[in-house]
Parts: sequence; C-alpha cells; structure tokens
Amino acid sequence: MKKTLLGLLVFVVCAQSGLAQESIRLVKIESPIILDGKIDEPAWDIIPEFTPVQYEPVFMGEMSEVTRFKVGYDESFIYVAGELFTSDPSTITTNSLTRDKYSSDDVFAIVIDGFNDNQNATWFFTNPDGVRFDVALSNDADFGGGRNAFNDSWNAFWDVETTITDEGWFAEMRIPFSSIGVQEINNTTEMGIIVYRWITKKNERHIFPAIPPNWNLGNAKPSQAQDVILEGVKSKNPLYITPYGLGGINSISTLNSDSTQYTYDNDFTTEVGFDLKYNVTSNLTLDATVNTDFAQVEADDQQLNLSRFSLFFPEKRQFFQQRSGLFDFSFGRDQVFYSRRIGLDGDGNPVRILGGGRLTGRVGDLDIGLMSLQTAESDNLPSENFSVLRLRKQAFNTASYLGGIFTSRLGADGSSNIVYGFDGDINTISNHYIEFRVSQSVDDNIASAERYDIDETSALRLSARNVTSTGFGYQVTVNRLGDQFNPDVGFVRVGGTTQKFVRLSYGWLPDEESVFQRTNINAFYFGRFYNDQYELGNFDTGLQSRTLRTQWSGRFKQYGELNIEAEFSKDDIPAGESFDLLGKIFIPSQIYETSTFGFRYQFSEAWKVGGDINGGVGNIYDGNLVELAVSPRFFVSRKVEIGGSYRVTHLTFPERANRSTTEFTSHLGQFRGQYAFDKKATFSAFIQYSNVAEQVGANFRFRYNFSEGRDFFLVINEQSYTNRDPVETGLPRLPVMQSGSVLLKYTHTFIY
Repeated sequence: MKKTLLGLLVFVVCAQSGLAQESIRLVKIESPIILDGKIDEPAWDIIPEFTPVQYEPVFMGEMSEVTRFKVGYDESFIYVAGELFTSDPSTITTNSLTRDKYSSDDVFAIVIDGFNDNQNATWFFTNPDGVRFDVALSNDADFGGGRNAFNDSWNAFWDVETTITDEGWFAEMRIPFSSIGVQEINNTTEMGIIVYRWITKKNERHIFPAIPPNWNLGNAKPSQAQDVILEGVKSKNPLYITPYGLGGINSISTLNSDSTQYTYDNDFTTEVGFDLKYNVTSNLTLDATVNTDFAQVEADDQQLNLSRFSLFFPEKRQFFQQRSGLFDFSFGRDQVFYSRRIGLDGDGNPVRILGGGRLTGRVGDLDIGLMSLQTAESDNLPSENFSVLRLRKQAFNTASYLGGIFTSRLGADGSSNIVYGFDGDINTISNHYIEFRVSQSVDDNIASAERYDIDETSALRLSARNVTSTGFGYQVTVNRLGDQFNPDVGFVRVGGTTQKFVRLSYGWLPDEESVFQRTNINAFYFGRFYNDQYELGNFDTGLQSRTLRTQWSGRFKQYGELNIEAEFSKDDIPAGESFDLLGKIFIPSQIYETSTFGFRYQFSEAWKVGGDINGGVGNIYDGNLVELAVSPRFFVSRKVEIGGSYRVTHLTFPERANRSTTEFTSHLGQFRGQYAFDKKATFSAFIQYSNVAEQVGANFRFRYNFSEGRDFFLVINEQSYTNRDPVETGLPRLPVMQSGSVLLKYTHTFIY
C-alpha cells in the first residue's frame, strides 16, 4: 500500500497545524426522500459526495472497498446516505438485532456537533440490518482527568433503513434537528459532522473528514469534525408526552417479631406517571417527570472491593442521560454532582421520585443545565428536594470554557446541604490544556464555627495535560479535598486528603508493514496524603497511599489489543483504622509496600468471539494475590448472543492472633444472554454470583418495541442466598430467596 501525496499533505496539515477545514455548505433537499435504504431518489443526485479516506488500520492507506457518503437536509431533518460497496457480500457482518447493543457489526455512522461547540456531539450509527445505536459525547471525547465523555445510555428519536444487495449494503438515515439540538443565527445554522464506515472482517475504517489517528476516539472527536453550513432550518419544537402504567408484585423476606422465622411481605403495586420532553427553542430542551419509574433499568454490576474505600457505580437511568456530560464537575473520582444520590438511599434501595424537571441546552456560547427533583419520604430519609444548576461559557477559544455549579439538597426535616463551585478548562495551544476547579460545601450538620471554614469545607483542583495518543503526552494534577467538604448530591471516595497525579506517555504509529496499528507506553504516579500532615514536595510525610505504574499497550491491526503493566504501591493504615478485607480477612494498622504484575488481552472486533482476558499476580497489604478474569462474548447468530465474565481472586495472608481466616478465594461470576426475535422483540437475562456477598441475583427482561416511543416490558428480578446459615446464633436459617419482583410496564409516547 502506498500513501498518496495528497494524503501526506492532509496528514501534515491536520497533525501539525491543527487548522480547521474550510466550511462546506450542505445542499438543501427540495424533493422528497423515501426512507427505504435505496439511494435512488432524484434528491440524492444533486448532493455531492464526500470523499472518505482510510482511518485505520493505516491512516491514508489504500481502501479495499468503495465507500460513498452523502449528507443533505430539509427544514426539519438531516439526511445521511451511505453506499457501502462490498466485493464479497458474504463478509457483510451483523451480529445483533437489538437496539443499542453493538456487537462488532459492520457500521455506518455520523457524528453531529449540533451547536458546533467542539465539545459535545450526538453519534448515530447502524448495522446492515438497520439496527439503531445512539451515543451522546461530551468533553470533546476526552476521557482524561476522570471524565466520562461517552454516554451510550442516551436515546433519541430518529429513523434508518438499510438494504443488502450483491454489490454491498446501503443505508439512509433521517435525523430530526429536534433530536440533535441546533442553533440558528440569521437564518444560518453551523454544525460539525464526521461520517465513517467500519468494515469488521477487514478491521478497516473509512472516514470523512481526514482526521489523523492522534486520539483514542479520534473518529468521533467533535473538535475534529468538518464544519458545515445549513440555511433555512426551521427546527420543529415537538412536545413528547410519555405516560406509563406499571403493575406487579414485590416480595421481600423479613424476620418476624419474635425472631423465629422469616416470612415474605408481598407488596402488590400499581403505578402511573409520565415524562415530558419539549424543545423550548431549537437549542433548549425541557424534560419533566411525574412519579418517575425505573423498573426496566438493568441491575448494577457487582464489583469486588479490595480496598477500604467506597465503590463508584455508573448511572444507567434514562432520565439522567440528556447532556449528562454538561453536569460533570469532578475532582478525579470525587464529584460535586452524582445523579445516583437522587432516588436511591445510602444502601442503594429505591426512593420514590415524586417529580421534577430539567432544562438543558445552549444559548449563544453559554451551556445551561438546570435540574430539580423532589423525592418522597422513605424508611430512613425525609422527603427531599435535589437541585443543580450548571453553567459553562465558551471563553478565549472554541475549545475552552469558564463555568460554575450550584447544588442543593434540602430535607423536609430542615436539613440542608449547599455546594457551589467555579471551574475552567483552557486550551492554550494545540492539544495542551490548563484546568482549574474550586468548590465549597455548606452543610447544616457541621458546627456553625466550622461551617464556613474555607480550608476545611472546600475542594481545589489544578491540572495541566496534553490530549494525544501519538507523540508525547502528559497530565499533572493536584486535588485537595477539605476534611469537611461534603457534597451531599455528589460522591466523595476519600475526603480530607491531597491527591497528586502524574501521567507521562509516548505513543506512535508503527510502519505499514508492522502487525501493530498503534503502540503506547505510559508511566503513572498517584499519591494521596492526609491534609493535616501533608508537606509540599515531601513524598512520604502524611502519606495515605502511593502508586507507581508502568504500562505498555499495543493494538494489533488484526488480532486485538494487549496491555502489560507493573504496579508498585505503598499504603499507610494508621492506628485505629484497621479493617476486615471483604469482611473476612483482618488487615491491621501498619505500612504496606506491595508490587503486582498484570496483563489484559482484548479480542479483535473482527472475531465472532469477543471479550477479553486479564490477570495479575503480586502482593496485597501483607498478603499475596493471584487473579484471573475472563469476559467472553459469543455471537451464535444475529439473534443469539451469550457471554459474561468470571473473576477468580485468590488471597493468602499470614496468621493473625485471634483471627482464623488467612486464605480466601473470591468468585465473581456474571452471565449475560440475549435473544432477539426480531428488531422489535428481545429477551435478555443477566445473572450474577458472588461468594463474598453470598448471593446470586437474576434479572430477566422482555421488551417489545411497537414503534419508537412505544414499549412493553416484562421484568423479573430475584436475589437469593447461597449460604443460608444465620450470621448470628439463635436466629433461624435464612430463606432461599431474599427478595423478588415481577413487573409489567407499558410506555406510550404521544408527539404533538
């Protein structure tokens, strides 16, 4: 394969100068397009083709197949066409018929930066069977600094149709401007677009524009999108009202009053409620909810906690997905706003959300996020109001912003927690950024003398980074969380500490003849220090924990990806803070120095067997650890997918006085199975087992999607004990089932 002179020129201009491409005026469609997956309407004939290039495995290399992209629009929709010629149609790959269940299929996709803010985008893609997938992107697809830039729980209203012939496969998308969010100024709308094709069997991606592979998710990076201009867009402001009806039974085992036996409390439930979505303007969306229900949400993945700190679980509930990246205000893993605080108590039990609303969007160069929800009284919490206001204004350049946040949690019992903060992320030159963030909490549980003590109740973050996966990259970050910093609508894993993080990396694209597509070397340092003992520049005084890690990663062109790493840690568990690891092994107070070595191999997307294998060996505190985890995924057919994971962790520790457990093997297993009757009806099973929790949980879900916005769900949940022996003597034996539920739910969206 030879790179063309034009290709080399494009690469040099994109990679070194960083200059944006000249804006393109899209053609407005005047005659109708019938959405049938056939690119044969006269309207397509007047739309010029975009010329794609090969993105991977070799940037600007010779493309093995002919690919043609076209994008047009009318007043209400953007239309996207893909002519995806395939010399051997038998290699066209579809592994899934389930919406939002990407399974290494051939792909046709468009990424749309509707506000052209170079930060946020909506990503629509489909496979040869016309299955829809959609993702919301934020923070310019940058995952550095603890960001979560990828939200695949987000859903939008749009349509796609495909056809397969002996020449290849063809796709037509129709996406409403109301699902994207656009901004019109003087009858003109400017946005950014990226269009690409993924050929699974050849591990090959064709893309427009010619984005160099300098970032881990460069094929969907909003700041690299092609700027396009549209005129006369009159985005409709539809009103979506989605009532739901739910009925079923919940059962939970409880110990009777005289502690002689367990009985089941059966709660027959019927619920009604509704969600509302309205585009107040083309760039501001209002969402409202009454008696919010999340019955169809999949259960959380069980995790193995080998530390003495809390675990973080991601948000899966659909109501909180709209532009969720806008509400990000984090200090590494610690967050000022964590939506799982709303509608869940401290033990993860659901709390009824009576209702509330959310307004998100952009006015000029100002991003706005406003949310307020009211919860009902529960067994251990009063009725509460949760509110958050987030503002971000573009400043200095299109890749920078200044912003602020305000959160409040107000209880009917008079309790209150208020947090406010200011932040900025400044793009100085090329891919280099400087970030600052400061926040303070005001909590009525803190004595009034300390309530406004800035040193004790504030958090501070300073960071500098270079966002790239090729060449030299770095990140240097300092976080400081005051002892009394308590964002009650947020998440703090370890408070009262100063955290230092350094990452140095170097990545490169090997020669065309190499088996590797890209390789990367990383070195990480993370240190956490107690504030009351910390001394600037001293790497031991006040140390709570410290980690040094080196990592090599290589992505093969055809054989997946391999990562190898070595980690060296030091932990200081002070007097009085000894704990039981996994609730079974006593870890005394002292200083521990450990080392571990691990690997992770991820299978190629081109294979029917997907997933990964990872493992490690080394020390943990004053014991030893050997671990192996496998996460296979097998596509039996387009209708059947099976997979899961199994993690075995063997721990051995020295003898302790008056402590009997010195050796333990943790087994954490998950099974996932899915059967798609067709694109409308799917059945999924999710079963989890943990011998640490001594429980097995099962979640079964049947979904029938009558049409966009009309769904029927049958959901069965069960949590059972694997060890029924009582924890305390004198109590009866535990029942087989701890809790269970069978729920039916129907939602119907009305569009006005």
